[in-house]
Amino acid sequence: MNRARAFDPSTALGQVVDLFASKGYSETSMEDIVQATGVSRYGLYGTFGNKRELFEQALEQYAEGMGKRSFLRLLEPGASLDHIRSIFEERVADMCSPDQNKGCLFIHTAMELAPQDEELRGVLQRLMKRMSKAFSIGLDSAKGRGEVGKDVDVDAAGEMLTSTMFGLVVLGRTGFPKKTLDAIVDSMLNGLKA
Repeated sequence: MNRARAFDPSTALGQVVDLFASKGYSETSMEDIVQATGVSRYGLYGTFGNKRELFEQALEQYAEGMGKRSFLRLLEPGASLDHIRSIFEERVADMCSPDQNKGCLFIHTAMELAPQDEELRGVLQRLMKRMSKAFSIGLDSAKGRGEVGKDVDVDAAGEMLTSTMFGLVVLGRTGFPKKTLDAIVDSMLNGLKA
């Protein structure tokens, strides 16, 4: 009797995240996923469901992994502009590293699927709103410490930081040098200072 080979779903899902991030949803076939994970179609379908369900799980895992620990620091008392800067420094270093996968699952999804897929558009908006909220909370803490100008609307600034984060991803993925991205981050954060 043939027995399905055991596999670690978490490891496989991580491999799928990388694959979707580099190729996008449409350009990734189930055969690509089988090749990348070494898991049979049967094993993938039995564990994750169809390609769309697998993609949604990959998107959630990508969101969870995208600096979650860094963003959690913003929710703690005493969060500062330095905490926010470190989030940007981590992302810029990741984007500019020659060893890193140059794809971004959020950007691929936003450009490829969100315009015609209301459900995925909603998923992306929720994830980005969570990011904006975390930035706003961190900014509010920094404002209370006197680091951020009194006239700064922390909610609007949180949305600006989020949009800048995704803009930096696009610039980084298209080959802009690290010093350019660092200068953008410096300019943005200096504009918030008290």
